[in-house]
Order: sequence, then C-alpha cells, then structure tokens
Amino acid sequence: MKRLASLTLAGFFAIPIRADDFAASAATVGRNGASIITPANQLITPAGIQVELPGMRPQALALSPDGKMLVTAGLTHELVALEPVTGKILQRVALPSDRVLEPKPVATTILDADERAQLSFTGLKFSPDGSRIYLANVNGDIKVFSVSREKKISPIFSMELPPANAPERKNEIPAGLAVSADGKKLYVALNLSNRLAELDAATGKVLRIWPVGVAPFDVVLAGHKIYVSNWGGRRPDAGSVTGPAGRGTRVRVDARSIASEGSVTVIDLAQGNVAAGVQPGGKDGGD
Repeated sequence: MKRLASLTLAGFFAIPIRADDFAASAATVGRNGASIITPANQLITPAGIQVELPGMRPQALALSPDGKMLVTAGLTHELVALEPVTGKILQRVALPSDRVLEPKPVATTILDADERAQLSFTGLKFSPDGSRIYLANVNGDIKVFSVSREKKISPIFSMELPPANAPERKNEIPAGLAVSADGKKLYVALNLSNRLAELDAATGKVLRIWPVGVAPFDVVLAGHKIYVSNWGGRRPDAGSVTGPAGRGTRVRVDARSIASEGSVTVIDLAQGNVAAGVQPGGKDGGD
C-alpha cells in the first residue's frame, strides 16, 4: 500500500524539467544527399528532381501550352520560369509596377517594379497561345507578362480591379484565373467581394461581373459555362448563423463557429446569368 500511495502522490507534484536535462542534437536539418531531414527527424526522399526556391513557398504553377516552360510564384516578389524536364531556372522576372496600367512592354529589370506585390492564394495562367502570363496579386490587381518567341518573359502592366469595398479593406483580393479559348477574355475570382469578373484580356477593361458564393477560390472554364469554387459556400441570409470571414465579411458557420459548407457556382456565359449553385452532395446551393 505504501508503494502504491507514493506512486499516486507523485502524480500531484510538478517536477521541474529543463532543456538541459536532455541531450542536445547537432543534426543538420535540410539536404542530406538525395534526401531531406525535417525538423521532426524524418528522412524524406522525394521522387524526381527537386528545385530549391528559398523564401518563395510556391503557391501556384502554370505550364506553357507547348510544355516547354513552367512558371511559379509565391511569397517573393517575382515570377520564376523553369525548364520542366531538367528543373533549370531560366529566368526570374520582377512583377510589373502598379503604376503601369497600360499594356506597354517594359524592361525585365524595371526600376519601378512592384516590390510589395506577391501571388495571391492562387491565380497563375498562360494565355492559350502562350504569349501572355497572368498573375493574381494579393494586393488587388492582375500582373501581366509577355512571352516572346524566344521564351523571354517581360513584365508589361497591371490590370486594375474594381474595389471590393469590404468593411475593413477597399482593395480586392483576386484568386483563381481562367482564360477563354480565343485568349480574348480573362476571368478572375474576386475572393473578398464574392464575385466573378470578366475582363478584356488585352486591356483589363471590366466587361461583366457576377455574384457567386462566399470567398470564391478557383475558376474553370468549359465551353460556354464557367465554374467557380466557393470556400465559404452560399451567401448568408437573414436566418443564417454566421461568423467572421475576414476583413469584416461574414460566412455561414456551424454550432462550433466553424465555416460549415462550400459550394460551386455555375455561370452560363452565353446567357450571361448564374445558372446554378451546387453544394457537395448534389444539392442546389444557390449563390
């Protein structure tokens, strides 16, 4: 009984533990030949070629229509082009200035590059003929680049987007992009204002705007219909339980105050209207 009592009592006393009580490790985190050692002492051996992009944390990829160039972007203020087969970095391109709002080619090493801009959640596309690249800038515009026949990328200009005018932010947050088959129209998910915009792909002029669900993320174009994935599902109505969705906007939530649904908005471009809003499970979700 004494032994049992002593063990039980031990559980009620805090025993101080210091870092010095454990053996230190000087193991290097990172590359180890063809493998990588993680901070959790896991050894990972990736398949294929690994291209290191320090500081970038790439968030999107786009492959040119001819398959000869891969571009990526992330937290750094640049677009990086790679050779898809070898992984060789071909070019690093500064993002076009937000003061250049007309499609006039500028030098790759532009002095007034937008050093605050970076890729949004997603949003990186080639035009169907491979002559342009579009990048969604989290600060509220679309960065446009030209691609020469020699595969040289040059920053051209920035496309202004209509303001979101959310309670806590004026500028929009663009996300997913899609380009029409003829290359004449660019579709942009406007994540903050819950809309989809159709732009003139050459000039950035806004042609049409549709309401979609909450926090639209990505866009897919198929024939005369366009599909928009909505992170936050349907827009809240008067009877909805809601929580904050960011920048003063609201989203439907469950009893745990967690966003409770997602949806897909279907827009018929030929008719010019929202054809349907679909929730997982096949239910009509509205917008």
